[in-house]
Amino acid sequence: MTSSSAAPSTMVVIPAFGSPELTDGVVHDLCRDGSDLDPAVRIVVVDNAGDYVLPQGNIEVVRPGRNVRWIGAAKWALRTSAHEAYAVCAVLNNDIRLSPGFLDGLIAPFRAASDIALAAACYDDFWLHQRAHTIPQTAAEYVPRDVLRDVDFCDGTAIAFAVAPIVELGGLDEVTFARHGYGADIDLAIRVRAAGLRCVVTEGVYVSHLRRQTMNRTGQSSEGNRAEILNGLNAKWGDGWRAQVGLAPESFPAHNTGSGASWYLTPPTW
Repeated sequence: MTSSSAAPSTMVVIPAFGSPELTDGVVHDLCRDGSDLDPAVRIVVVDNAGDYVLPQGNIEVVRPGRNVRWIGAAKWALRTSAHEAYAVCAVLNNDIRLSPGFLDGLIAPFRAASDIALAAACYDDFWLHQRAHTIPQTAAEYVPRDVLRDVDFCDGTAIAFAVAPIVELGGLDEVTFARHGYGADIDLAIRVRAAGLRCVVTEGVYVSHLRRQTMNRTGQSSEGNRAEILNGLNAKWGDGWRAQVGLAPESFPAHNTGSGASWYLTPPTW
């Protein structure tokens, strides 16, 4: 694979199930930046519902023929990225909007350091270690900052993987987290950091997350997702996994009660 870009070659995958207007928004943001025209970039929508019509852009649509959910789409993305020798694989929810220059900013950490295995955008969602310093009205208004945070794990909402080391570590665990993939991002981060590699959040880019859009459409519940996280991580790592990622014993209570700060051993500040 050849490229005229100084950036690492990148595969971008957007898992989608219905709600085409949401996927259209992510596609629009990537096309706005010209990412679909970069010869070093391949962008694919994984259309789990089988009915998505691409509105614009040099972007592919792959239809698995069934709902492989987030975890199946992400596993396919990593497997295909490795087979086609992409350096970085990014997986983006379809219920997000992207700040300007998003893809370049998301993969910039991999240019900066060779020991970074996972990188995520900052956002407006629950995890305080990933929240933006200032939350804008819209993603298009976000003002980037040249700040890179080392974190214990990266939320899978908008995440990029250094393909070679992630594949060597076994990638995402689709067996343990088979229902949707909730908890697979934390599990992978534990393995990444045990291998001496880094997880980072970049303030260079931002996503606004509309939350629960696909969950509502597919009938997922917050309690079912919580059970997938706890059952999977408890089975793999025992009672100590929370401390390994800086979370308090009280994190993940029933019905997700408590403030965000109460979920951390030491609440992060930025």
